[in-house]
Amino acid sequence: MFFFLFPLIFPSVLALGNIKCPILFDGRVHKNVQPADFDKNSSIYDHQFVHGQNQTWAEIIKFPEGVPPSLFEISTNTKAVEVTINQNSIFVPGGDPPVPETGFRRSELIPALNNGTDITVQGTRTFHWSIRNDPTRPLNLSHEYHPVWHETADFSTSEITFLTGKPFNQSFDPTVHDPKTLRLAGRQSNSPETTFFQTPFLDDVWHNWAVTLGFETNLLTVYYSIGLEPLKLVAGPAFNNNSGGGQFHTGVFKLPTGPLGIDVLHQGFQESPINEGLIFGSIFIEDSNSGCVTLGN
Repeated sequence: MFFFLFPLIFPSVLALGNIKCPILFDGRVHKNVQPADFDKNSSIYDHQFVHGQNQTWAEIIKFPEGVPPSLFEISTNTKAVEVTINQNSIFVPGGDPPVPETGFRRSELIPALNNGTDITVQGTRTFHWSIRNDPTRPLNLSHEYHPVWHETADFSTSEITFLTGKPFNQSFDPTVHDPKTLRLAGRQSNSPETTFFQTPFLDDVWHNWAVTLGFETNLLTVYYSIGLEPLKLVAGPAFNNNSGGGQFHTGVFKLPTGPLGIDVLHQGFQESPINEGLIFGSIFIEDSNSGCVTLGN
């Protein structure tokens, strides 16, 4: 590994810390940033997508107090960011006419430069994030959640999906699958055969993840650690269909409950009121064409 920094790409938020590979997107949030800054054109995240109709990021984004720095935020001027959902977190996609996705509740951050065919989906890239729960805004783990995923550019599927909660697909045996689990799955995320790695979702601690995707090689590699421990290889390299480009989502995507066969976009049950959130840190994308992956300090 080597030091290679890009201070001109995102000068407002780049934290020159312990990342040792070329940075393509640095999503760590500067301590001076306010929630309303996510609604501005200048935001490093897409200021329009993805959140409920008539909602703003100023209403959604929180900065929890007392949360220690995540693995790649030590000695940087950055802070953890919490993404929340409530009963009004209903996304309305394009269409004629547009049809609200009433089955889901969702708020997700997407890198502003990530248009589906940009540099983050070419060659070999490593996607980093750290995640922890918020005991004041707990998830309802009787639902399935996707805190992170990489969606293909045509919106038809995802190359990877990061899940927690009770799987909507009831083919999972509830007697052996603890819903309080973090699971990294490949394409067709609801098939147990595509699970590359899973671990208990422990409370009040950072869970650090990195996934290397070869968009031409169709290889996937998973790294994981807890707290401030360096990342370790836990799965791969292994085959995964990484075709389709697309966008990197981090946030809270909550599926409904209901019988198999329902239209999950527009049907199913969501309780009300909802006050849920997940805390993120160390979000960045690095160039791993040379085999470089940042594992820790």
